[in-house]
Amino acid sequence: MKYGKYKNLYSQFLISEKNLSKNSVNNYLVDLNQFLLSDNEKASDLNAKIKSYISNLRKKKLKTSSINRKISTLKNFLKFLHTEKMIKKINFQEFESLSNTKKIPKAISKLQMEQIFMNLYNSNQTNKELYILVLKLIYLSGLRISEALNLKWSDINHQDNSIYVYGKGSKERKVYITEDFLDHLKYFDKKNQFIFTLNNKKISARSVNKFLENCYKNSLIKDKLSSHIFRHSFATTMLENNADIRHIQKLLGHSSISTTEIYTKVAKSMKKRVLESYHPLKNKL
Repeated sequence: MKYGKYKNLYSQFLISEKNLSKNSVNNYLVDLNQFLLSDNEKASDLNAKIKSYISNLRKKKLKTSSINRKISTLKNFLKFLHTEKMIKKINFQEFESLSNTKKIPKAISKLQMEQIFMNLYNSNQTNKELYILVLKLIYLSGLRISEALNLKWSDINHQDNSIYVYGKGSKERKVYITEDFLDHLKYFDKKNQFIFTLNNKKISARSVNKFLENCYKNSLIKDKLSSHIFRHSFATTMLENNADIRHIQKLLGHSSISTTEIYTKVAKSMKKRVLESYHPLKNKL
C-alpha cells in the first residue's frame, strides 16, 4: 500500500513528539504492518480498505484487547497522515473499539513484598543489587519500568527527595522517593547520564524481567513475577492506606481516572482474600 512510505516519518513523530521508546514504536509498527500488508485489491478506496481490514480483524480469534490495540494503532497513524494533509476524508466512525472488560491487575501485599525482596537478595545472579534497586524504585514510586530505566542523574532533586519523570505522551510529572533509597544511589558511578547502567549502557527492561524469571526458576520466589506487578502493588498499597485516588492517578501518570479506579477492585479483592484466610469463622464463610 502506498501509505507504507510514511512509516519512517510516523516513527520519528512518535519518538520526538510523543516521547515513546523505540521498543514501543517497533511494537506499533508491527501492528501497522499488518494493515499495510493486507491491501484488499477489491476495495476501491482507503475507507473501504479500512472497513475490510477491521471487519477481518473482528472475525479472527484474537483477544478483544489485541483487536482494539491494532485498531487504535491504525487510527492514530491515519490521524497523523490526515493532520499532515497526506490523506483526506477518513471515516473515523469505522474505528469504534470492541467493549473490553478490563482485567484486574495482580498485586502483592506489603508483607509479601518485603519477603520477596528478602528472597531476591539470596540470588547468586550477577548484578542482582542493581536489578533489585530498580524493582524497589518501581515499588516505592509507582513508576513504569521504562520510566525507571530512563531516569537520569539530572532528574533527581535532593532538596525534597523528588524525581522528575517523563512518561507517555511527553508528559512530565514529579514523584517522591525515600531518602534511604536515594542514599543507595550515592555509590553509583555517575559517568553515564542514565542512573541504571551496566558496562556504561542503560540496562533493559528485558534484563530486569529475566532476573525475576531466573529467581522463579531457582525457587527463590514462588510465583512468576514481572516488573509491572511492583507498580500495581504500589498503587494498591496506597489505596489501602486511604490515599486519595486522584493523587494516586497523578503519581502513576494516568491520563484517565478510570484507569486508576481499577486498583480499587484490586484492593477489595486483596481484603477479601485476607478475610477468607484469617477470619475466625473462615471455614463457614
